[in-house]
Amino acid sequence: MNNKTKTIGLAVVLICGPVKVSAQRNAKQVYEKVSPCVVFIKSDKGAGTGFTILADGTIVTALHVVDGAARIAIKMQSGDIYDDISLLAQDERRDIAILRVNGFGLPAVVLGNSSEVRPGDQIFVIGNPLGAEELKPSISNGIVSGVRDLDSGYKTLQITAPVSPGNSGGPVLNENAEVVGVVVFRLKEGESLNFAIPINYVRGLLGSANDSKPLKQWRRTEDRGDLFSDKGTQRPARWRSVKTGAIYTLRFQGDYIYSEKEETEDLRKLGLYLTGEVKKNGDKYIGTSHSNYVFWRTNVITGEKIIERRCAFDLPLEIASVPRPVSRVGQLDQVRAQR
Repeated sequence: MNNKTKTIGLAVVLICGPVKVSAQRNAKQVYEKVSPCVVFIKSDKGAGTGFTILADGTIVTALHVVDGAARIAIKMQSGDIYDDISLLAQDERRDIAILRVNGFGLPAVVLGNSSEVRPGDQIFVIGNPLGAEELKPSISNGIVSGVRDLDSGYKTLQITAPVSPGNSGGPVLNENAEVVGVVVFRLKEGESLNFAIPINYVRGLLGSANDSKPLKQWRRTEDRGDLFSDKGTQRPARWRSVKTGAIYTLRFQGDYIYSEKEETEDLRKLGLYLTGEVKKNGDKYIGTSHSNYVFWRTNVITGEKIIERRCAFDLPLEIASVPRPVSRVGQLDQVRAQR
């Protein structure tokens, strides 16, 4: 073999060497892969989201979802309900918690490396907006706006993916369907100012989780019943605006009403949403609506919708009257709303 042949052979070896290719997924693929791992957490103080990270029933959520609760139950996408729950580890500063239920062979997420996350990265959020069973689980998408240090001594991921009350504790996913963050809070003062704790902090917390010495345990007792069968309110869960004809899912919590407009699954996956938060003020409920409008074009060959622009708005919202309680939760009723 001459030198020229040797050189060509070496070139072929270099070109044909192993190349790492990322398995990027669209919103539909991410949803199909991860949604079975997302759980609905309900307590006597509210509702939130979590996700299984191990098949044995180890679950990650935001600490404030379970902190201070006397009763907790967790519902899987399969419909299975667990109400014997242990708190294995918590980080109050970063607002994360690791729970355990007595599961076996449960679907589990894949954890990514949040140190590799950069501003501009595409991300997805799956959760239970408004803590409403009718909306679980929902997916939204956006980008990483920045990796922040908010004078708190730890990093946070600022994201544009829409989140609502009830999304807390849900996973933030990259294009490979790997979890890179945990949704913890949002700032109402601006648009799309949502924040997540990087998943690498959860990796560190896992080292302190001890099955034999849980920090706290919640156990169901016969006199307390099932949290998921407790309706909590006799008011209708679905209302129609007499002004626009749109149908909303509402959740009542004390003096507050949380609403979300019902959209088709395709529109939800594009990130379209309209939510509201109002507080009782005399005979009315007054607050703010949050909306995200999406403009897209359709690829004539693949049929894929390509997002070109988003517009987000916060506008005054007033519910002028609320119907009297009805006997069946979920009954469609009417409400006069001004937007």
